[in-house]
Amino acid sequence: MASGVVLIRLGLVAALCLGVEARAEDGGGAWLAVARIASAEDGALLERVRGQSSDLPVELRAMPGPSLEGPPQAQWRSAVALADAHQARAVLWFQRSGSELRVHFAEPGSRHLFVRTAKLEGQPGALEWSAGAEAVALVVRSALRAVEAGTPLGEVVEAAAPPVPVLEPEPGPVVVPPELWTYPPASKDARSLRWQVMVGGLAALDGYTDSGQQGFLIGSGWEFPSARLRLLLSLSLARMLPDGRTDVKLEQYSGGLWLDFPLLETGTLRWGLGAGAGLLLFGRSTESYFPGIQAAKPRFIPALLVGPDTSLRWSFSRLLAVELSVAADAAVGRPELGYSENGNFVPRNQGWAIRPRASLALVLLP
Repeated sequence: MASGVVLIRLGLVAALCLGVEARAEDGGGAWLAVARIASAEDGALLERVRGQSSDLPVELRAMPGPSLEGPPQAQWRSAVALADAHQARAVLWFQRSGSELRVHFAEPGSRHLFVRTAKLEGQPGALEWSAGAEAVALVVRSALRAVEAGTPLGEVVEAAAPPVPVLEPEPGPVVVPPELWTYPPASKDARSLRWQVMVGGLAALDGYTDSGQQGFLIGSGWEFPSARLRLLLSLSLARMLPDGRTDVKLEQYSGGLWLDFPLLETGTLRWGLGAGAGLLLFGRSTESYFPGIQAAKPRFIPALLVGPDTSLRWSFSRLLAVELSVAADAAVGRPELGYSENGNFVPRNQGWAIRPRASLALVLLP
């Protein structure tokens, strides 16, 4: 009889232990939710949440640290990392801007994010702040109860797309898109070669007339970090040189290479100094008004053009600039104009050996 009583008591104890263990497996214990506390106000809000949620089987644990800032995806990743680090089921954080408080409640297990905006005025301890804090605590309580019930509030956060593998391109020339072009070039090292085109006008005192020559100028240049090489072509307007007995029509064409070096180079200004050489071609034709004066046949006379020049360029946009050049050209082999009278040569225009020249051009910088 006594042994039977003992067996009955042992059975009751075993049943009681199994019942407690079964309740523990069914989730009867408290689960963990962590709250990011970035300020004293966040701590005061968490205390209000604890007061409203004291009847729920949840442990609200404060995690001091910086607020979860950044884009929504970045905030979500930070919340998931915080939950994984502490084996928490949910993560809570606050963001205040003026009188608005955004409450964030994340449940990483189901990828739900619940966000609500509440009005919170004043500072902790004030009457108006206390009223707003109670409303915030009720909102969090609803989110905690939903997680406890297995129906989290909020929207489902879509998983980020896997990264697309990047294939290494084959070696080739580097193409810089127009939006990354620098204007003006950031430094001499930032550019190796820059092409340019110029169109403008010129004026020079050649000694054949008091007003000299005027004409058109076109050119193309290649600008290196420390020097610039230009090909310049000019066409002067034809001039009539009358003296009462003959009329001489004089045309001038030139072409040559000029090399200059920058003395000053800033954001929009470039001052260069250099020299060049080329060919100067004179086109001459004569008409006589007296029988005794023999007019020479029309012909072209070449001469060497060489001398220094200096230029000042101002860039007023990324592609356009204005350039002023001043030069002193030596015309070697220039023709002496005259006529033959009774077998004798009578000079009338000799021209200057040194010809001051100025030009103004519009420069295109592709």
